[in-house]
Amino acid sequence: MPLAPLDVIFSLPHFALILFRLGGLMLTAPLLASGAVPLRVRVGFAAMLALMMLPAVRVYLPESLPIPVLVGTVVSELAIGAAIGMSLTIVLMSADLAGNLVGQQGGLAMGAIFDPMLNRNTTVTGQLYTVVFTLVYLLVGGHRATLAALLDTYKAVPPLTYPFDDSIVLLLVEMLTAAFILAIRVSGPVLIALFLVGTAMGFLSRTMPQFNVLSVGFTIRAMVAIGIAGLSLSACGDLLTEMIWKGMTMTRISFGLQP
Repeated sequence: MPLAPLDVIFSLPHFALILFRLGGLMLTAPLLASGAVPLRVRVGFAAMLALMMLPAVRVYLPESLPIPVLVGTVVSELAIGAAIGMSLTIVLMSADLAGNLVGQQGGLAMGAIFDPMLNRNTTVTGQLYTVVFTLVYLLVGGHRATLAALLDTYKAVPPLTYPFDDSIVLLLVEMLTAAFILAIRVSGPVLIALFLVGTAMGFLSRTMPQFNVLSVGFTIRAMVAIGIAGLSLSACGDLLTEMIWKGMTMTRISFGLQP
């Protein structure tokens, strides 16, 4: 039920607890941590979500919450939110890795551009793969599932009860492994096609010494990389969806939640 204004005033410590856990999510989650979103917008969005979540999770919060205890729980609350967001961000970062592999092998990596979602320079193909992965993440409801997982953590890991063990480290290691495998699987068709093109160019250079492999081969490799990348991305929807939900399932299991 909605909280009265006076209840909100007396629930400020509880509101701060929720805001800390949401703040960790805002620092690392896909899209929410993007540099393209202004900081004021992210802070306001986190405060709004914390106010909306307060009635639902109030039953899992401690009755009395002195200020010293509240300050001591900042690290654990931030760690929980950051781990949930980072686990999915690692999966989406595999898109940039796959795009960079394609760009390097296809000769498209010379024109670096700035990606505001990753806050660093990347290639054109890297940004293309990142945008496609992000759209799939939104289409399958990954943003809603991320917030739902954060909300469910209050049942399994209420404030002041989080044990500092190696569960978060193991989760991030597993997600890094899965992200690397995903990057290889997504970029694999392009890398195989470019390998065949390079082999064919090698045979041509041996049989036709007058054939300028450097000038013609660069254009051919770029065209093959762009064409195969477009075809492979159009067929990778199910794979991307599977990896996103696999990452969400692994995240929920690491916090003792039902997948």
